[in-house]
Amino acid sequence: MVSKLTRTNFAELLTPVHRKVFFDTYNKKDKQYTSIFKVDDMHAKQETFPHLGAFGKWEENTEGSDFRQADITMGDIATFTAKRYDKAYEVTWELVQDDLYNTLKGNGRGGSASKLGSGLQATEESQAAGVINGGFTTNGYDGVPLFSDSHPLASSSNTVSNLIVGGLTDETLKAALTKMRLQTDEAGVLVAAHADRLVVHPDWEFTARALIDSTLRAGTNNNDKNTLPGLDVIVWDYLYDAAGNIKPWFVQDSSMDNLMFLWREKPIFDSEKIENKMDYRFYGYCRFDTGYVDWRGLCGSNGVTTAGTTESSAA
Repeated sequence: MVSKLTRTNFAELLTPVHRKVFFDTYNKKDKQYTSIFKVDDMHAKQETFPHLGAFGKWEENTEGSDFRQADITMGDIATFTAKRYDKAYEVTWELVQDDLYNTLKGNGRGGSASKLGSGLQATEESQAAGVINGGFTTNGYDGVPLFSDSHPLASSSNTVSNLIVGGLTDETLKAALTKMRLQTDEAGVLVAAHADRLVVHPDWEFTARALIDSTLRAGTNNNDKNTLPGLDVIVWDYLYDAAGNIKPWFVQDSSMDNLMFLWREKPIFDSEKIENKMDYRFYGYCRFDTGYVDWRGLCGSNGVTTAGTTESSAA
């Protein structure tokens, strides 16, 4: 038997209902970024991932000789800092009295538990996608963007590229796969990166599926066999910028640590009485950060084919 709602049991009865609505909505749809990012926990407000230099290949030595000594150098440091995200809405006593049915369903003035749940999921997705969307212009831990043609190496004077220019085609995808296999460690030694995943902006969905699933080469007038490997295709709805200037696509080696989503405090939902009022505030709160710890195992393009234009599967 449900107790009658009173001013004294306001929070006791309503909070569990709104909390359930919040988490039911938050978990209703599968999150897309969790298939692309490694999700883990932070152990402090700031988490660092130092990049050490590498020893390079072993060298041949002669019988009776001393070991060949090598020194390891300190490289760049990838840093994650927990950021706070929250949202709240109020439920007044008058709203409860005048619209008890909807209040008990999780609705409240200026928002609802359901909207809070879907809003948090959209926040997580957009923050994660921002790593890729900004990955062609915003400098990262090594002084260049995530996707760059000049990643510096700590133990070598060489640079390495993981940047492709152009829309998603048979040629550009093959170029990305080849370029990934040529990625090296800090000393210039191959790291054996092999892509097993293709992540695309929604406009590239059907192009990607045609490229990967076709028996013959897609987009050509010949009957050459399709030699592209069977990559997992992931269409990421949040992989866009508001201006529509870029439509990124990239390949990923999922066995390597690169894209990271780190939780400092996972989502909570609770309520509190508003001071000097009969009303309650319902709120959600969490802390996390997202970014990348390494550019290796990633290779991609912003989708731009010529200055200011992009191609798409709908073109």
